[in-house]
Amino acid sequence: MKNSRTRNSRLFLSLGLALAAGAAQAAGPLYLSDDTGELKPLAWDTSNGPIPVYTDGGEAFTFDFDGVTPFITIERANEITAFAFQQWSQVPTSTFEAEIAGTIESQIGIADITGANADAIYSVENGRGFWVLYDTDGSILQDYFGVSRDSVLGIAFPEWSDGNGHIIEATAVMNGWGVHVDDPQGNAYAGVFSHEFGHALNLSHSQVNGPMAYQSYTYAPKYPGVKGCVAPYHRYDYPASNAEANPIDVTSLETMFPFIDSRAGGGVAQSTVDMPDDIAGISNLYPSATYASTTGSISGVLRLKDGATEYSGINVVARNVDDPLFDAVSAMTGDQTQGVLGPDGRFTIRNLTPGQRYVVYIEPISSGGYPTTPRALVSQGEYWNVAESSDPATDAGCDATPILAEAGVTKAADITFNGYAKGVQFTPIVQAHLLELSKSGKRASGVVGEVGFVWDRIKGFQLLPEGVDASNGALDRTGGRMLGSADVNGNGIKEPVIVSMATGRYQALGDINGNTCGGSSTGGVSAATGWSLDDAARTMAGTAYIDRNGNGICNQSYQNEIVPVVWDAQGGMRELHTWFDRLPQWARATGISGNGRVIVGSAGAQDALAWIDEGQMINLGDITGARDLYAVNYDGTRVPVSTSQGVLLWNAMKGTGADAFTNIGGLRYCRDVPMVQLGRDLCALYGEDVVNEALGTPLLSISSTTDKGDIVLGRAGSLFTGFVGAIWIEHVGWITMTDFLHKQGVVEASDIPYDNPIGISASGSEIVGGLAGASMSWLIEADQVYVCQDGQSVLTGFPGGLQAKVQAGATFGRCEFLD
Repeated sequence: MKNSRTRNSRLFLSLGLALAAGAAQAAGPLYLSDDTGELKPLAWDTSNGPIPVYTDGGEAFTFDFDGVTPFITIERANEITAFAFQQWSQVPTSTFEAEIAGTIESQIGIADITGANADAIYSVENGRGFWVLYDTDGSILQDYFGVSRDSVLGIAFPEWSDGNGHIIEATAVMNGWGVHVDDPQGNAYAGVFSHEFGHALNLSHSQVNGPMAYQSYTYAPKYPGVKGCVAPYHRYDYPASNAEANPIDVTSLETMFPFIDSRAGGGVAQSTVDMPDDIAGISNLYPSATYASTTGSISGVLRLKDGATEYSGINVVARNVDDPLFDAVSAMTGDQTQGVLGPDGRFTIRNLTPGQRYVVYIEPISSGGYPTTPRALVSQGEYWNVAESSDPATDAGCDATPILAEAGVTKAADITFNGYAKGVQFTPIVQAHLLELSKSGKRASGVVGEVGFVWDRIKGFQLLPEGVDASNGALDRTGGRMLGSADVNGNGIKEPVIVSMATGRYQALGDINGNTCGGSSTGGVSAATGWSLDDAARTMAGTAYIDRNGNGICNQSYQNEIVPVVWDAQGGMRELHTWFDRLPQWARATGISGNGRVIVGSAGAQDALAWIDEGQMINLGDITGARDLYAVNYDGTRVPVSTSQGVLLWNAMKGTGADAFTNIGGLRYCRDVPMVQLGRDLCALYGEDVVNEALGTPLLSISSTTDKGDIVLGRAGSLFTGFVGAIWIEHVGWITMTDFLHKQGVVEASDIPYDNPIGISASGSEIVGGLAGASMSWLIEADQVYVCQDGQSVLTGFPGGLQAKVQAGATFGRCEFLD
């Protein structure tokens, strides 16, 4: 029979058991095969008796600190290996069996596999069986696999198949270097062995109780069900003195969870194969003759809120109502096809106890190695119930209908994501940072790592040309041109460029120092940096560097060497006028109106600045107390200026008199924005009114506004208190983004703190943003929104229809979502 290699480098590097705790993916097969003409999991042929196991030799599995005295001997390592394979071999509903048959030396003549000779195992077919390598010093991990011996405890996978869907050889490397000093017998480390051997059987990971055991804290809890519907459990090692904690029973840990405490109780618990989820995993691959007829099953399909499109990569869990920790089994949607056949929402949960009642719910997969690509939970977590639908009003997330398991019977439980088809829509875009939304609402710029891109709602993603950085990601009105930076002269000093996304070509904008020096950042050295474009990409506002004192350095603070600039094709790049009683650390231009007439910026993040028609600098910091400016409406008649007395809309065309400013208020501390200082919650101590009277209005970092200036986006808060996204709608007022989405019934966003709105289209019907500091972004589509009018939820246009309805007495939001 033809042998075909099944090893996949992308997988085996990600399937090493990690030292830190984190979420994982659902149970399922590691590799699939279509050798037989049908896509199905690879498996060992168990019809010819136990699978032979061959173990490594050497002087020790791991040495003591002196490097001479064995800490765990080879003999003890063999005992742990035998124990781990015994755990997988004694499952009564599985036909799998394996046992130690000899040493690797007896088969291929090598007494000790190390990083220097690992090729002898991994580059050739050695014969049927499991090959267990004892990596005494971690050199196999570091020298062969290229991973740190300090972060990966083991790597295992099926390596060869026979061309007929059967595994014939698998390898497992166990990291002796990772054994902890507090585990001299390797009892906790035995969990690593059992876990890795599970991979060699072709088992993927599982997520049932592991996140609660390793990742759940009183301030960030995990739940044995849908958040908000059940009480949380916390890490098993919380001290008894912590009255707020509800530690999970460590013995409920599943073996195939991809993170482990290899020095204590977690590792010991994961060394045994006694949890229903692990038993289901091996029995699904190697079912006994009575497995299907003596256990119950639940099968279904997960679909998007349209009720038709299947959705893969989501964890589905069934928990026994009367024993939710010790009788729970998971499956990932699409785990039997792993994306090979396209979107697949199918799942089957087996090994359920007949006569017991189970609740079924969905949850996201957040990290860990997996063969099925995890997907975002594009709705709220929810239980299955008999009224299952996409309507959040009739299918509440906490409504659960228990399913009675019956021997030999598969019960149906199709699940549809909750969410309304009409009104505000909430769609994940990309796991990356977005920088700006075009005023057309059709394109957004962003960056993932150091790679810039433009996202198009129809065409998807387009990377910037090689050698061009995203810089601040400014776009023209249509999103067809993007402001970036490039080393145009090849001298290592970058300058701003305008990139045509249609042709991939760029126009260099120059600088003001002859491209001889610049300011340094993570993106390199730049003689100038672009911040903003007008709608037609004819005018740019930005920052440039100049050597004022001739010392060869052009980025010295408080020396007027970091200056605001403007560029257009006719005049090139030039300084904007500035004057200061005392030179700031730097000054820059950061925003420009759509028509190019009004430019805004900041001096040292202390004073907001503005220029009209490239005239003299206006220090809005002196006038209003504002520290910076980024956003301008199309014609400069509504420039949102954040102050401690509220946000002011400045009409730049009226000058700087009192009639040029309109105070539109802002968010409030305590109600909208937490206020914590030195660990003390001032809102709880003094109350909302006292805090706001003392501190004024929370400062907002304004990010964007519409053409008319009738909608403004911003963000309040800090790293210490958390951030709050905000939106102001004329005639409605300020509201947090969380409340905006909740009142519109966008249950898809119920578990997402949308705290960083980035950009808004000209009309306001499209908004992009995400989570502060996180590489996640979403699109909000708000062509139409709901108001509560005379007790009825009424759909109306946004923003004009909404504003008219509110002025006539309606309330913003769906009636059923107004608290």
